[in-house]
Amino acid sequence: MLVAAMVALLVVFWDSVRVLRWRPLPESVDEVQFLGSIAAELRAGSSLRASLAAASADGVGPLLRRAHRLAVAGAPLGEIGDVLAALPISGRRVGVALRVASSTGGRSAAIFGRLADRAVDEAALNRERRSLTAQVRMSAAVVVGIPVLSLVFGGGARIGELAAAGGGGLIVAATGLAMQVVGGLAVWWMART
Repeated sequence: MLVAAMVALLVVFWDSVRVLRWRPLPESVDEVQFLGSIAAELRAGSSLRASLAAASADGVGPLLRRAHRLAVAGAPLGEIGDVLAALPISGRRVGVALRVASSTGGRSAAIFGRLADRAVDEAALNRERRSLTAQVRMSAAVVVGIPVLSLVFGGGARIGELAAAGGGGLIVAATGLAMQVVGGLAVWWMART
């Protein structure tokens, strides 16, 4: 019983620590830089194709390298838009913007500026969501960990005394233990969803 409680506490603690180690998704970081570079190049007076080629030249992901090759090779903007539609934050909007720009030939600096701003906001929201999720999981670890620790340090002896007292004590001990297990599982489930 003591070993099971310690294993449960260790699992909850490890899950909480694992969540706290935030690593930015390289695709989202690349996308924010990529869209910001396109907007800056367009504001500086470059054409959309030249802006795409220059902005994707620094991309480390396979998606941006493919977009760079297509832009340098002179592929239609709609085809480049189809490739860039796979970007994780603003992909569909980038694809639509490139198709519209290729058919109308209008100025697109403002569109890509807004897309870059949206990608920055979305990345910030994702960071905040991860932070809040980590806080919830740490709270859940505390809520589950305190009863487990109280059971390990003294509660187990009380349960043993209740179980030794007879049938009624055994029922009370089993009910108390079951309530702790069900409560811990409920908190763990709520923190996971």
